[in-house]
Amino acid sequence: MAYQPKSYRKFVATAATATLVASAVAPAAAAGFSDVSDRYQEAVSYLVENGIANGVSETQFGVSQTIKRGDAAVMLAKALGLDGATAPDAGFSDVPSRAKGAVNALKAAGYLNGKTATSFGFEAELTRGELAIILTNAYELKGEGSLAFTDVSDRYADAVKALVTNKITSGKTATSFGTSDAVKRGDFAIFLHKADTLEVDPATPEVVGVSAIDGKTVQLTFSAAVDADTLVDADGNDVITVISGTDALAPGAITQELSADGKTLTLKAASYFKGDYTVKVPFEIVKGANGGFLKAVNYKLNVNDKAAPVLSSAKSTIKSTADGIKVVTLTFNEDVASIDNVKIAGLNYTPNVVGNTATVAVDLDATKTYDITVVNAQDAAGNVKDVQVAPLNVSVDNTPASITSVVAAGENKVKVTLDKALKDDTLAITGKVGTFVTNIVTDATVNPKNAKEYTVTLNSSYLFKNGNTDTVTLTVAKEALVDTLGNVNTAEITKTVSVSKDVTAPGVSSVETTKANGKVTGFVVTYNEEVANLDNTKVAIVNSKGEILANGSVIATQEVSATDAKKVVYTLVDGLKADKYSFDLGLGYVTDKSLASNKSAKYSFTVDVADVTAPVETSFTIAGATVLNNVVTVDYDVKVKATGTGSALNPAAYQLNGVTLPADTKIEFVKDPVTLVVDQTQVVITLPEGFVKASDNKAIFRVTGVQTLDNKVSNAFIKELAVVDNTAPEAKSFVATNLNELTVTYSEALGALAVDGNVTDEIKLFDSKGASVGITSAAVTEGKLVLTVADAAAVTKLTTVEVDAAAADIVDAIGIVQKAGVSVNK
Repeated sequence: MAYQPKSYRKFVATAATATLVASAVAPAAAAGFSDVSDRYQEAVSYLVENGIANGVSETQFGVSQTIKRGDAAVMLAKALGLDGATAPDAGFSDVPSRAKGAVNALKAAGYLNGKTATSFGFEAELTRGELAIILTNAYELKGEGSLAFTDVSDRYADAVKALVTNKITSGKTATSFGTSDAVKRGDFAIFLHKADTLEVDPATPEVVGVSAIDGKTVQLTFSAAVDADTLVDADGNDVITVISGTDALAPGAITQELSADGKTLTLKAASYFKGDYTVKVPFEIVKGANGGFLKAVNYKLNVNDKAAPVLSSAKSTIKSTADGIKVVTLTFNEDVASIDNVKIAGLNYTPNVVGNTATVAVDLDATKTYDITVVNAQDAAGNVKDVQVAPLNVSVDNTPASITSVVAAGENKVKVTLDKALKDDTLAITGKVGTFVTNIVTDATVNPKNAKEYTVTLNSSYLFKNGNTDTVTLTVAKEALVDTLGNVNTAEITKTVSVSKDVTAPGVSSVETTKANGKVTGFVVTYNEEVANLDNTKVAIVNSKGEILANGSVIATQEVSATDAKKVVYTLVDGLKADKYSFDLGLGYVTDKSLASNKSAKYSFTVDVADVTAPVETSFTIAGATVLNNVVTVDYDVKVKATGTGSALNPAAYQLNGVTLPADTKIEFVKDPVTLVVDQTQVVITLPEGFVKASDNKAIFRVTGVQTLDNKVSNAFIKELAVVDNTAPEAKSFVATNLNELTVTYSEALGALAVDGNVTDEIKLFDSKGASVGITSAAVTEGKLVLTVADAAAVTKLTTVEVDAAAADIVDAIGIVQKAGVSVNK
């Protein structure tokens, strides 16, 4: 989906309806208004077409008229897609019903305030300063730098700075913003249009999940796309690493693959994972698509794969039934290490296993049906599925392969894509250019990751003889295109492609320092294309004093990276003095890899090699947790937040057996009983009555997302705690089980009644007229309360009554008194 402005994402659910309604009374666009000049055309059209604003008449938008606070509120609420129907009343007495929903919604969202607690100032003119604050709040705009305006007070400074930074306005003059001036409808339209269509930078990614898919596979999920180039260092080593715990199995070499959308990183072990591991994301190395650094994290992960591989399908594709079935492909839900045997029609076969597939060479009658039996499919972790059976699905493919696309992949390279794989991964293709009769194709190599794609290399000696562009004709002869089943093309195939000579010099995209132990040790210059022929004599270096330095006194090594030819990697000499160094890379410092070997232009930059602060810790480990009588004490060992994001007093940060604590849970910091001084390193959590449904000596207590005062986030914390059932049994239903016997069912099994137990003060029964029905005796049978009455059928209502706990007879198995005040109707 293409980028949509911020308001579109919030407004999409209602926009279509709003626009249809508006179009019945408003012009289709600004062209219908006679007072809208070119300056306002785009903004007014946007507001009208999206149902945000109408004109003051059918022919006038009112560009030069001032706008009232009430009318502005209605337009803003529409632009932001706010739901006024559900917003709480803002308490303003001067807002008419037509705008009440809009004003209520804007106030509830925190985007604006009234003139007073009870007056919105509905009929008052909206000032430019007020609009700056409202738009900055609503669109979460940020500003930077200083202001040249002399009429902007501290109250408005941040908001005006945000509008200027985001190019929504440049003021009325170079020195005046017009803070106190009333906003005109035309200017309001421009401001709102620019804010509503402002492009939002992609979010800086965070690790939102780390999980074991199976014994060989671990996946990291990011909140936004990451930059694949930053996942490896200059030497080609993965920067996100997996550290094995004390007793964990060594997984062997780990390969990493980033998904096409950049949001999922898959780690594959050469052996397999089993035990405790730490997935480490380093500090300020991995970047998101927006250039922001991925937050450092050490994620604890336990892998204990117990699931055996499952056979997903058994398939075979044939050219015709007369040819028979020659190969059967088995697909599993995970990588398979071995298969003991495959049985088909009573015969035994040895499969060839690769990853999550296994192929079986056979010679079967294609007119018959078969069941495939797989014996002892085992994964890398040793999990075995003994016998699995699947029907063989046979499909016929007698269509020859065809070329679906031919595109230039370089000056003398062409990418040819087919609709199916070819026999022996061989593409027999020739090429000609201009009047030359010589075949200029020198090689056609299959893509090892995609058997349908080939890179065709052209003989560059024949190219660009009469300019910087050539049209190449590629030809596949009749019956030369052979797919894996033997289907061949029945006619010659001809395709043309245009290739262009690279005449553009390589340019520098970025310069980034490299650090070790908090100290700058080098830097990397990244070009916009692969480079070669580095000439280290074309580097000039000057320190901050203007002193010309010999290269060898500053740079220990400089070379094109062996793993990424777009990067030139520099290592600084040991013990280099902290300073700012200016580097000039002369003309032709490197060349690109084009046929012309285009020389790089001169480029200058500065590298600050002053010592930097060592990476700060971004997380912390909770010291422990204890429990006594359903009161949990968590020891953080450092001071933690009391409010806001990461608050240790937020019940949402705690779970017991996977259930988040209720919002009304009592949580407080530990206090000294004498001095009443608060210890902000420990919290006491009283589990609410009714929260613990059953006693559990090993209840899983979890803490997530608590932050220290300096914003370190707690590492994953789990502790097994002994908690006690604190949920009262509750009467749920009753039924006449005999003429004079009434059986009451509770939410849990009751404990036995005492021999002299009397429940008449704890249970009240009534007939249909509200008259009391007496209870002559009571007993607990199979966890249910059985009452003896004169006529069980006459009872229509039961009520539980509160009594002193010490005197209660109706209790559960551990002595918790029944819930009082419960009424149950028949």
